[in-house]
Amino acid sequence: MKLLALIAALLINSHLPPGGWRSARGFFRYGAWLQPRLMRLHAWDNYLGVALMLLPALLPVALLQWGLGEALFGAVGLLLAVAALCFAFGGGESLEAEVAAFTAAWRRGDEPAAAAALKALAGGRDAQTAFEAMPEAATGHLLLRARTRLFAPVFWFVVLGPVGAFGYRLAVMARAFGDCHDNAGPGYCGRAAGLVAALDWLPDRLMALTLALAGHFSAAWTVWEQEVTASAPQRLAETGLAALGVPPATTPRDLTADAVEDAHALLRRTVYVWLALVAVGVLLVLG
Repeated sequence: MKLLALIAALLINSHLPPGGWRSARGFFRYGAWLQPRLMRLHAWDNYLGVALMLLPALLPVALLQWGLGEALFGAVGLLLAVAALCFAFGGGESLEAEVAAFTAAWRRGDEPAAAAALKALAGGRDAQTAFEAMPEAATGHLLLRARTRLFAPVFWFVVLGPVGAFGYRLAVMARAFGDCHDNAGPGYCGRAAGLVAALDWLPDRLMALTLALAGHFSAAWTVWEQEVTASAPQRLAETGLAALGVPPATTPRDLTADAVEDAHALLRRTVYVWLALVAVGVLLVLG
C-alpha cells in the first residue's frame, strides 16, 4: 500500500494549487495563540514549547492511522497516506514551477524576477546574490528544497507511515514559525531547528547516496567524504553538485540556468531510484 500511496501522492501533488489546506498559515496562527499562554507558564522557550506545537495536530493523525488504518479493507489508510504525503510535500508552488520561474527570469536577464524566484527556492530566505552567481545558488537551494519537500517526507512515510510524513512537515513548520517571528525565543528556535536536523540526518545520507547513483557516483562520493566538517546543508548541496559533474567549490564555477534544469532532472532520476527501492522492499516483505 505504501508504494501505491507514494505514486498516487506524487501524481496528485503535481496538480494541486498552492496554499489551501496545505498552507502553514493555520499552523502559524495556532503558534501565535499558543506562545503567549505558554510564556506565562515558562513552558515555551524549551522542548515543551516545541512539543505542544506539534502534538495537538499529530495525535489525531496517529489515532486515525493506528485505529482506523485497516478499515474498509485498507481504503482509509490509503486515503490518509495520500493526504499526509500531499500535505508533507508543502503548500507552495511545485518544484517544477519554481525551477521554471527562475530559469526563465535568469535567461531573459530579469534580475529582480530571478532574485524573487531564487528566494522562493531558498524557502523564503532572502540573501543578496550577484546575478551571475544565482544559478549556482539556485542549484544548491533546489537540492535542499527537494530534501525537505520530497525525500525526507518520503523517508519518514516509509518508516512510520502517514504519521511520519505528517510529523516531519509539522516539525519543519515549527522551525519556520521560529524563523518568521523575531520574538519566538532562542530556546524554542534552537530546539525546533535541532529537531529538524535530527530528522534530516538519515534522509540526507540516503539522498546523497541515491544522488550519486543517479549521477556521477565517484565525484559525489568523494565530495561527501571531503565535506565531512561542513554543515549538513552545505555537505548535501555540494554532493548534489558533484553528482551533476560540477567541479568542487575550490575552482571557479560559471554555471547557467542549464545547471538548475540538470539538477531538477537528476532529482527526478533520484525519485525513480527511491521508488524502485520501496518496490523492492515491498516485494521482500510480501515474499
